[in-house]
Amino acid sequence: MKYDNLLKTIFYDAMPSVLRGLHCAPLEEYLSVEFPARPKLVADVVARLADGKILHIEFQLTNDPRMHWRCYYYFGAIQEQWEDAEVLQVVIYLGNGPLTMQREIERPRLKYSYDILDIKDFDPKTFLESGSDSERVLAVLCASEDPRDTIRRVLASWKHLPQKELLENIDRLKTLSQLRGIEIIASEEIEHMPFELDISESIFFKEGEAKLLTRQLENRFGEIPDSIRQRLAQASTSQIEAWAFRIPDARNINEVFAD
Repeated sequence: MKYDNLLKTIFYDAMPSVLRGLHCAPLEEYLSVEFPARPKLVADVVARLADGKILHIEFQLTNDPRMHWRCYYYFGAIQEQWEDAEVLQVVIYLGNGPLTMQREIERPRLKYSYDILDIKDFDPKTFLESGSDSERVLAVLCASEDPRDTIRRVLASWKHLPQKELLENIDRLKTLSQLRGIEIIASEEIEHMPFELDISESIFFKEGEAKLLTRQLENRFGEIPDSIRQRLAQASTSQIEAWAFRIPDARNINEVFAD
């Protein structure tokens, strides 16, 4: 380390000769040698496979024009940590639009590539025939000639589940159906499921109730304080219903939420 500055000074002074020795073109200008700090890398999935390979997966909802550089940085970090292992990299695209991300970098002394898979290209049967209850919901993201039938099959496969687990899976189904723009179909099929379900404690049901109460409060009392919004976000369905009953007789918003 103690020779760094001296060596830099000598080589800077001798740069024309150095460039001739490297068979490079003459110097045009010196560029900044301080690069911005690389952001912390947090991969979506990194796992060791049974054959010893390291698998890295990233999930993308949008086409990131710099995805190839992001994956290149990931590759270096992963390969440095597991030097002797083969690294497999896959980006799974979950968006609705066409897949446009670049999947390779090719320069005179660099050739790097990774795989990109569009989940719409998956056969829904890949997930519908899974033995895992939680995996079957992914069939909603696959291209289907009849998305309503796909949703029905997913819901029918959950009829054996306990209430709590069933509600969790239904909330996931609604989230994924929104990504595909078929949330109305999903809601209709959930409503007509061939088995009983109390959705009152479902996350989406509570969010809907909270939004409705928020609109009622704004229409009656105007702008709502942040503290009230936080109470609404954390409230149970029964609390939301109790507050809604108080609105017609309340003289101000505090009376609605009085203990």
